[in-house]
Amino acid sequence: MTQLFLKSSLTQIKLQFFYIVILLTLLFGCISYQYANAAVRIGWTDQVDLAKLAQVNGTYRKALGERVDWQQYDDEFKMIHDLAVETLDIAPVGLIPLTSAVTAGVQVRIIAISFQYGNSSGLVVQNKSGIDKPEALIGKKIAVPFLTSAHYSLLKALEHWKIDFHQVQIINMPANKIEDAWKKHEIDGVYADGISLLHFQKDGHVLVTSQQVADWGSPTYTFWVVMDNEIVLKPYWLQPFVEATLKMVKEYNQNKDKLTVKSQDIISVAQLLKLSPEDTLTLLKGKEYFGQREQSLIFTRHLPGYLNQIGLFLRGLNVMNNVLSDYLIYIYPSFINDAKIK
Repeated sequence: MTQLFLKSSLTQIKLQFFYIVILLTLLFGCISYQYANAAVRIGWTDQVDLAKLAQVNGTYRKALGERVDWQQYDDEFKMIHDLAVETLDIAPVGLIPLTSAVTAGVQVRIIAISFQYGNSSGLVVQNKSGIDKPEALIGKKIAVPFLTSAHYSLLKALEHWKIDFHQVQIINMPANKIEDAWKKHEIDGVYADGISLLHFQKDGHVLVTSQQVADWGSPTYTFWVVMDNEIVLKPYWLQPFVEATLKMVKEYNQNKDKLTVKSQDIISVAQLLKLSPEDTLTLLKGKEYFGQREQSLIFTRHLPGYLNQIGLFLRGLNVMNNVLSDYLIYIYPSFINDAKIK
């Protein structure tokens, strides 16, 4: 009886051990499957830019060798929130939400420039407004969504023209309300971007573009940003991501004159954003895209100063109480500098 009992107990222990091994194998198998099938989660907005071409033609998926999950947003602050809570891996974010976030202590890092706002963004005024020169803006109603690149560019344009912004009736208006206000002639002008700018130009004219404001010393960018822990944990996909971005910029700048409304990428982006191919091509070419050398120079010499300018801008609007003494820590140029572009 004793021997039988011992054999029975030993058999039970072996069975339990066998079950544990099976469970652990299944568990590690599931974890491995998750990692093997994990997608790189990339945020996107309705901007017409080179990232949209990558979205429709699979550039990043091919470069990374991993599945890409494109997540759409209409709020850049929401994108930064999702980066922070790790439901998003990389995002295209502008100067203002980025500077706001890092000043508040969010450990987000710039790893590349997606684009600089150019001629597809600007101050457009009603043809019947009587505004044919900057001085005529005094006393007029100009709509713009506050705390956006457009808002910053508008105030920088007024500063360049030596017009006190208090002399202009600047109205904080969400983008989806501006078109209705324009049609009702409740506003004289708007600092608009993208397809909205093209629509307003049908019965309005552009007084200044973001490209001109950039030439005056106040450029506005959209950056590719990640959390700092992503740089430590996942350089294996960040480096090819940046290299794919720079390669795409190089090819675009060399061949942009060959792009037409019949190009497959243009047609695909137009379908994605529900635009005409003509408008899609115009908006794509209305932005500036920088190659490796230019990006490295901007990162090293200019970007800390630009972030400081934005910080002062936000403090002047009482949005932030302080400006950091140095924004250099939030700029990570290594992926740009180490990129190997053929």
